[in-house]
Amino acid sequence: MFTGGKFESGLAFFADAMGRITRFSREPADTSAARRLAGQAALPGLVNGHSHALERVIRGRAERRPRTGPDAVPGWREARDRAVCGLSGGDAYDTARMAFLEMMLSGITCVGEFHYLHNPPDGATWPDPDFLSHEILRAAHDTGIRIALLKVASARACPARFITPSPDRFIAEAEALERFVSGNYHVDEAWMGVAPHSLAAVPLDYLRAVAAFAHARRMRLHLPISERPADNEACIAENGRTPVSLLAKHGLLDKRFTAIHAIHLTDEDVQLLGAARATICACPTSERNLGLGAAPVERLLAAGAAVSLGTGSQIQIDLLEDARLLEYNLRMERRARALLAPEPAAALFNAATVAGARSLGAPGGALEVGRPADFFTINLYDPSIAGAEPNALLENAVFSLERRAIRDVWVGARQRIANGRHPLHGPIVGRFSDLQRRLWA
Repeated sequence: MFTGGKFESGLAFFADAMGRITRFSREPADTSAARRLAGQAALPGLVNGHSHALERVIRGRAERRPRTGPDAVPGWREARDRAVCGLSGGDAYDTARMAFLEMMLSGITCVGEFHYLHNPPDGATWPDPDFLSHEILRAAHDTGIRIALLKVASARACPARFITPSPDRFIAEAEALERFVSGNYHVDEAWMGVAPHSLAAVPLDYLRAVAAFAHARRMRLHLPISERPADNEACIAENGRTPVSLLAKHGLLDKRFTAIHAIHLTDEDVQLLGAARATICACPTSERNLGLGAAPVERLLAAGAAVSLGTGSQIQIDLLEDARLLEYNLRMERRARALLAPEPAAALFNAATVAGARSLGAPGGALEVGRPADFFTINLYDPSIAGAEPNALLENAVFSLERRAIRDVWVGARQRIANGRHPLHGPIVGRFSDLQRRLWA
């Protein structure tokens, strides 16, 4: 078991009725009574800090160069908007279940869902404006993954199905959604945060109103910033400052703030984020797929910011792959090794667990007394890590583990994945496959 920064064998742990760890023990009576994990090692569940679950429908559908112009990002965005905006409520549920299933199969036990699809296809409103949010929550509940539902605010420069035109309406809907979540889910199973879609999508006054709402409710505030150089240029043209500098000026940077992507940062931006003890959520696989660049994680960590990880557009769901990419991006740039930290595996695993939990306000991230028993097990005899001794097992898991080595996944001491399979595996995959055939016919 990986606890306290190291692997320990012969250690049993026990959970209460709520699935929280109450104690660890090496007493023979306890270890004999505990369920044994022969040939396996248990690691804390991974935390996915930034997910667009509905974008799972466009995987592999926008990987060709457009006929006009060298930039493939607009073509990808067009494919995303066309596909995602065509989803019904049932389609959204089936797509989110598919994404959440794949996350759990890869050891993720908690997700921050950046949910931006709010309105019916005609751009009007549902009888319950939060209907699609309820479908995402239902999908998370039915697969067994913990979820921080980050309600996304968009007022401009987005498809009609994303738009909530005024901050007053957004806040009213968010208050109703907060009541629904607290009334229907345990506080550790599902909770809310808010997330302006981007600085391009919300005017400054709207952003400040949403941030004030989040601050009053002690909610997490997530915001994609500096994803492309053009984002910085547009912000400077409209506000006279870089995105990070603008947020700092208005007092919006603090330890509950997470900057998504944060790739094209100035030295001043890095220092401001570090001084605020903010979190940066990098999505290396998505960013690599879109050719956006890589966040300056080495400088951000040195400045005092935290770095977490997300799967973003779901082109691939493998958070350990995202973790190793943080280090590999630096190695390719600097042509050297072990750059993120003297022992990079520990820093990378922290990004995939502890830092992600902090970003989302999640209860997990580590196997400790008082935290939930959220963990996954790996087969120590899988060819990708076979022969790894305890003092090299974390390095093997971070840099070499193949997803097939993940055997079981537990959330709150309840087994959700057994021998690499979910109880609803067949129906989830089958319904999603039918949806894809219909959507792309």
